[in-house]
Amino acid sequence: MIRHSSLLWHYTYGAVFTALCAFAGLIGLVAYQLEDSMARQEVELLKLSQSRLLETLIADVELAGTRMEFLFQDRLRRVNSIAKHHDTSNAVMSRNVVAMSELLGPAAKQADMDGIVVLDEKARVIGASSYEADLVRLGSNIPELSFFDEIVASLNESFPGDVQTLSRLLPRSETGIFVPGEHINTVSQIVFTPVFDEFGYAVGGLLAQRWIRSNEPLLSDLAKINSFGLAVVFEDEVISRGNFKGNFADLQISATTPNITASGSNVIECAVPVAPVTVCALVPIEKLTETQNELTRIGSEEEAKLLRWLFLFGVLTLIAFASVAYLLSRQITRPLTDITKVLTGIAAGDFEKKVAGTERLDEVGDIARSVVSLQRSVKERDALRVRVHEKNTILRSQEAQLREQNVLFDAALNNMSHGLCMFDASGSLIVSNQRFADLFELDQDKLVPGMTARDLTALQNAEAVSTDQTELSEAFTKAHQSAPFSQSTEMVKIRSGRIVLTTRQPLSDGGWVAISEDITERQEARDRLAFLARHDMLTQLPNRIEFRDQMELLLKRQQVQGGEFAILCLDLDEFKTVNDSLGHPIGDELLRQVSARLKHLLEDRELVARLGGDEFAILTDLPVKQKQVDELAQSIIWELSQPFQIADHDLVIGVSIGISVAKADGAVGDELFKQADLALYRAKEDGRNTYRFFEEDMGTEVNDRRELILDLRNAAANGEMELYFQPQYTLSDYQISGFEALLRWNHPTRGLVSPGDFIPLAEDTGLIVQLGEWVLEEACRIAAGWPDHMRVAVNLSPRQLRGNAFGPVLIGALMKSGLKADRLELEVTESVLLTDSEDVLEALHQAKSLGVKVSMDDFGTGYSSLSYLRRFPFDKIKIDQSFVRSMAYSDDSISIVKAVIELAKNLNMTTTAEGVETRQLLDMLNDIGCTDAQGYYLGRPMPVMQANELIFTCPQAVTTAAQ
Repeated sequence: MIRHSSLLWHYTYGAVFTALCAFAGLIGLVAYQLEDSMARQEVELLKLSQSRLLETLIADVELAGTRMEFLFQDRLRRVNSIAKHHDTSNAVMSRNVVAMSELLGPAAKQADMDGIVVLDEKARVIGASSYEADLVRLGSNIPELSFFDEIVASLNESFPGDVQTLSRLLPRSETGIFVPGEHINTVSQIVFTPVFDEFGYAVGGLLAQRWIRSNEPLLSDLAKINSFGLAVVFEDEVISRGNFKGNFADLQISATTPNITASGSNVIECAVPVAPVTVCALVPIEKLTETQNELTRIGSEEEAKLLRWLFLFGVLTLIAFASVAYLLSRQITRPLTDITKVLTGIAAGDFEKKVAGTERLDEVGDIARSVVSLQRSVKERDALRVRVHEKNTILRSQEAQLREQNVLFDAALNNMSHGLCMFDASGSLIVSNQRFADLFELDQDKLVPGMTARDLTALQNAEAVSTDQTELSEAFTKAHQSAPFSQSTEMVKIRSGRIVLTTRQPLSDGGWVAISEDITERQEARDRLAFLARHDMLTQLPNRIEFRDQMELLLKRQQVQGGEFAILCLDLDEFKTVNDSLGHPIGDELLRQVSARLKHLLEDRELVARLGGDEFAILTDLPVKQKQVDELAQSIIWELSQPFQIADHDLVIGVSIGISVAKADGAVGDELFKQADLALYRAKEDGRNTYRFFEEDMGTEVNDRRELILDLRNAAANGEMELYFQPQYTLSDYQISGFEALLRWNHPTRGLVSPGDFIPLAEDTGLIVQLGEWVLEEACRIAAGWPDHMRVAVNLSPRQLRGNAFGPVLIGALMKSGLKADRLELEVTESVLLTDSEDVLEALHQAKSLGVKVSMDDFGTGYSSLSYLRRFPFDKIKIDQSFVRSMAYSDDSISIVKAVIELAKNLNMTTTAEGVETRQLLDMLNDIGCTDAQGYYLGRPMPVMQANELIFTCPQAVTTAAQ
């Protein structure tokens, strides 16, 4: 129960009384003021609604802008959704114009977009949502747009977690028309978003355009619902309207009256909620009164009165609360201060101070009486504590000494993860723990204090692995050992095969402590790392580091013993084909089986190592004779030529071997290795699956090849490359149908370099991609000046068709030159298709979708011609010249050519015979139905000036071309 004399009641009575007074006064004051003002405000309330008209128009303009912004963001989300779809990503990566149109056409309508243009990863146009889209024109116009740099930045910097999109409302002068349509207006919304593949790389993007409608449905509905007129204005022109039938002149504002039109018929408010357009809202004008000014005056008067009364009431309330607080503090604060002083004295040991307030009946009196009881109990307890402390001091001193000894022994013996033995100065065992017995697999009962270190060593029966000092057990069994010894370690292997490391640390009294630990796993890991550092993980053969170290050791032996030894560098033939066609797991297993055969074939004196990839090296012993090296190389070639059985595949490969011989002439290891590499290169040039010894002239040939490669890198940039053109004729009327473009290199010092010399180098080094792009652009540029019926044929390399880079290159060449796509013919060989068929077919399908002609060159010389004719719709078959030339003396060749021509007719393809060198062959081809021909009889490859002369001066004379 709470007493009426308690502090709680004092505070409660005062607070309730003060609050009631304040509440009553406030209610009375507010009621008086409201009763007087409500009557006056009711009269003016009807007029107030008319003064809000302008605020409503402002809100309508902001609402229209908000809805337009929502529409723009909603279209951006829809285009983003299209870009994230798996089918969109596949269509962009395929570069298939038809597939992109069929996919993006319905998607654009569903997203409420007028047109979508597809860009690749370099912002080049590769497709559109409409079949009527002119990709070549768009490809040349889009880089000139003001926001093109933002598109490029989005493609380069976006990734799935951070996609940078573009959404702009721009005038027609800054965007142009992407895809023609019925809704073209002055202003349109432009949206761009990147497209990612399944690995998170940007493979292209979607650039969409949506024109503002002249009667935008959303704005029209908003104007009808709110009963006002709405107009969207750009550059003094109404481009969209809702519930408004006037023109821009009807929107002009009066010069004397703001928010009133010049005609005085409407109230109007305009703003720019969405740049760059202006939105205007207007309603018919009504009577405007001065109600707002009157209400403002009345409200100001009433507010002033209310503030004066509230100020007076607040002052009175503050005085009342201050008086109550002061009176209560006089009753509470002073006694509590006295009690605090008494408690401070008790903490300091003063128990004699008198406590004030014990006679009071409230909580202060209870506290004072409790302090008096505390004062007495603390005084008695301190006296007792002094007596108990004196007795316990003596006991704690004795217990501390015993506890210290127990802690030391417990820490040393029972809490150690290592084995421990302690010996005295005479070499006798003092103590050992259980972990020591467990490490050496000993019975704890046999570890008796007093036994010598020699006895303990004999009991362990361990095999020493390594030690850095003489056995300490022997040192301490010697009599009168006085000199101190240093710390030592010993590593032994026990009966179970585990390895234990023992560290012996001397003590100050002449004894020592032996600490043992099991380091089996640590030692095995160290040995494993040492093995992996010098061996190949796949084949377990020594690697390049181990091979070089062994070679250096052999060179040092050679300086002492004399004699010769040989280095054999091996490179597997056709290994890359196996790896690419059957996969890396099959290739890895093939390498393991090759390593096993080599290890089985070689003697223990010979070292075989894997240098990397499909390269191996063999180091013979010292001394060795050349006959032995010949026999070894022949054995290796014969052994590795035998079929390998891997996962139901019978694989047959070969090996090329280069050999260098160390003849004790001071040659270093790197020089010997270089000589073996040069010999290996010669073996590959001589047909592979053979071996060659190093000869002095090999270095010269390699240097010449290296110089030719360096010159080839800058040949096109230096203007050394030139296109020759060989004419092609239609046999029905002997008219020139086109030319085949052939690359020639005019070297400044070497003269005219044969294509057979530099084309293989370009293929090996990858320069064929750069040269092929130059040939394609140059051929299209030159052919653009020929008559419209003449085509130009360009040969393609497998490297050009790999990946997704060829499509943009082809579109760029056509766009720069202006050549029609159906006048360009791309020639591919069967070897190109065999190398990487899926990528090649995808690239060729993309070219064919643009209208480019595709022909198969050197037909009949590969392995799978008919299968590729079935998989890809070629426009032409070029019959290899080996069949054409042999028609003059071989009936079989005539039959083959007839069959090819008949096959082409059935597949709706034309045929071109290569290698026509006589009139007899030309007549035979014409008789059996061949459609086109080319060869030295019809015209040799010629420079562009001579080709133009042939085109424009004598286009009809086949004999003239032959002459």
